[in-house]
Amino acid sequence: MTEDRLVSLITRQWSGVLTPAEVQELEGWAAEAPQNRRLLDSMSNEEDLLEKELELWKRIDPAQGFANWVSRRQTRRRARIFRLAGWSAAACLLAAVAVIGLRRSSHSNAPVPATVAVVPTVPPGRNTATLTLASGRKILLDSAGTGELARQGNAKLVKVDNGTIAYSVTGAKEDGTLTYNTLATPRAAQFKLKLPDGTLVWLNNASSIRYPANFSGSTRTVELTGEAYFDVAKDASRPFIVKAGSLSVDVLGTGFDVSAYSDEPAVLTTLVKGKIRVERNGQQAVLVPGQQVAAAGDGGWTVKPANTEAVTAWRDGLFNFDDADLHTALRQLARWYDVDVEFRGAVPAKRLQGQMQRSLTLNQVLEILKDKDVQFALQGRKLIVSP
Repeated sequence: MTEDRLVSLITRQWSGVLTPAEVQELEGWAAEAPQNRRLLDSMSNEEDLLEKELELWKRIDPAQGFANWVSRRQTRRRARIFRLAGWSAAACLLAAVAVIGLRRSSHSNAPVPATVAVVPTVPPGRNTATLTLASGRKILLDSAGTGELARQGNAKLVKVDNGTIAYSVTGAKEDGTLTYNTLATPRAAQFKLKLPDGTLVWLNNASSIRYPANFSGSTRTVELTGEAYFDVAKDASRPFIVKAGSLSVDVLGTGFDVSAYSDEPAVLTTLVKGKIRVERNGQQAVLVPGQQVAAAGDGGWTVKPANTEAVTAWRDGLFNFDDADLHTALRQLARWYDVDVEFRGAVPAKRLQGQMQRSLTLNQVLEILKDKDVQFALQGRKLIVSP
């Protein structure tokens, strides 16, 4: 690979525009020889990269090169900062290549740990789901073509694109009968659904939603496991209700996130806009935007402020580990990359700050997260974490 091509790939990934094929090209080149990896390690200075990029732009387009370089430099400096206190210089380098808006941590002089064993490459999740119709028929949505998938009464189910299905309801008279469908994502997957009433649902990995093919009656009720973000269509005469186990969320028109994973310590309901009422076993709370209810498995009930940007980052293709502990972050990674996490030894407590793209491979993410106190190794689909 030429130096120009290498610098181009690094700066494209730094700017968050690297394609999956280019990711494979860069990682494949780095894995070819130790000196390749050392060369990447040597390109840790942002100003050096910017100067190399300037020379590249000048050779590609002398007339516009400097203006393009200045524009990209300003954009990069406006990007979000990703800081991981205590992370190593090697991790900071990979972040410069792979993470949105990296700046070195204040502890970047920490000793560089041994290289982690992260082979083979584990790709990120994708847009896929299985739709189970009321009849029992199952449709694998990543293999189904766009267009009409099924008809259920006066509702037509259509696949709009690779990551969305929608319902189109005709003017035929409803008979009041509800037929239920279930949309389910496996681990390492997500999908978007437009319900018959126009409500948009972003379904995160390892999640499912059960809903009627056409809403009738006085309420619009759906059942959720896992996590979903809802942008509810307004209909004051028919409240929208989300059931997540014993938890109930009552809505008139709003945007909110419900996370109800069985491996998490609490069911989290976070309000982004509008107004909702959350209930469980006689406990209830009315939320305003920016608030979150944490309903713990032991009966605990907490209403607190929430970073809505961090909560909904997954919908925008990002991991946001705002003040998250390492265990919480690794549970997210396990679901998105379909791996099992095993802790060996007393792994020290770590709290993270910042965000990174969910389009990264697991290998890239682990290079960013490793530090002198935490090591990672992949054995098949098992991620081993040790001090």
